[in-house]
Formats: sequence, C-alpha cells, structure tokens
Amino acid sequence: MTEEKSAGYVRLVESFDEPGCPICRCVVRESRSHLDAILYEQVTDPDTRRALRASWGFCNWHTWMLLEIKHAGFGSAIVYEDLLRLALELIGRLEVAPPRRRSWLSALFGRRRRPAAGDGYPRRNACPVCVTAADAERRYVDTLVRLFDDGDLLAAYGRSDGLCVSHLLAAAGTEAPCVPRLVARTREKWERVRGELQSFIGKHDHRNREPFTAAEADSYTRAFTLLAGARGIFGNHLHRLPPPGPRPTQD
Repeated sequence: MTEEKSAGYVRLVESFDEPGCPICRCVVRESRSHLDAILYEQVTDPDTRRALRASWGFCNWHTWMLLEIKHAGFGSAIVYEDLLRLALELIGRLEVAPPRRRSWLSALFGRRRRPAAGDGYPRRNACPVCVTAADAERRYVDTLVRLFDDGDLLAAYGRSDGLCVSHLLAAAGTEAPCVPRLVARTREKWERVRGELQSFIGKHDHRNREPFTAAEADSYTRAFTLLAGARGIFGNHLHRLPPPGPRPTQD
C-alpha cells in the first residue's frame, strides 16, 4: 500500500461511514486540522503571522470554525488582537486622509458597480486555510476517481450518502474511466433520497395516519447537503451579485 493510500485513501474511506458528502467531510476535517495546528503550534511563528496579516485573518467560514476547536480561545486571541491592531491603524489613516471621491466625470462615464461590504479592506490574500482546503479537495477527488474500483473503497461508497452535486461534477470533470460507474451509483443514492422526500411530503396529508420513518424525517436535510454541499464549504452569493439593473417602470 502506498503512502498516499495509507493516509488520504484511508481518511476518504472512513468518511463514507459518516453522514453527508464524503469529499465535503474530508475538506471540513482538513480545515479543522489546519486551524488546530496554527493555534497550537504556529501562532507565534513569524511567517505564519505575516501570512495571516496579509489575508486579514481567516475567511468568514474558517473564522467561525475556530469556535468548534477545543481550547482555541488563547491562540485565537493572540491572532485577532494583532489583526485588530492593524485594523485600528488602518482607520487611523482613513481619519487623517479619507478616500478620495470619484469625480463627477468618472461617476458619469465610469463603470457602475454596487459597492461591496469588503471594499474598504486593503488588498488581501486568500485565507490560508482555504488554500490548503482547496488542495485537499483536489487530492480527495483524485483519490476517489483513481481508486474507485478498489474493493474496500467501492464497498464503502455503497454504504455512504454519495457525493454532493458540486463534487460529483468535479469528479466527472476529470474524465477518469470510472466516472460512468460513479455517476450511476450516485444517481441511485439521489433517487433514494428523492423518494424519501416524496414520501415525507405525502405523509403531511391530513388524512395520513402513518408515522414518518427516520429516513423520511431527515430527508430534506440530506437533500440540503446533496444540492448545496456541507455547511460553509461553498460560501454564499451575497457579494458576488451583479449590480442592480434599472427598476421596471410601472404602468
């Protein structure tokens, strides 16, 4: 067994026995592990501190993930006291020299864009935990498609909830020979969840006297994971929306 298979492969197979998309679960686990390492081993490391200053700390998802890590308060306080000091220096400079307004000419002819809440930040690097999580995501997708026909992995995938839409599309994009079989097995799982959703909906009829099964009762939360991925991984669209167009005139 190769080193990769003894590490990433084993973690991937183990994730199949837990609820939700296994790739999502691996990405979440890698993120927590990286945060844990930063807080307990690297919080005073100069290179780590410089990287965190360049990214203004962690992204929203990974910042709030800190609360899920045991005894993370001390390390988090060290990191965010430093970042808050930088933020205070920033607004101090803004008080002395506020940002110049756009001229009326550029306002008239320039490209219109709705301001985003993050526009006030200096240019920031990507969240360091997101960088490692993206790398982990690629590695786990690659491991899945390369070793999909391995007996242990194949059996474990059969027990799992299957991939979410985004990670199935990522796997399909590799054009690996196993993709048709992976898609077919995943389709069966999605069809089963859809059937449980339909049954859950149907049993809300006031004439029904049959209780919900456990699978029916949580079918909609499993559908959340299949369609949107695990909580936090794919973010939201709040600051990716296009500028608002002209409002329709009323007759």
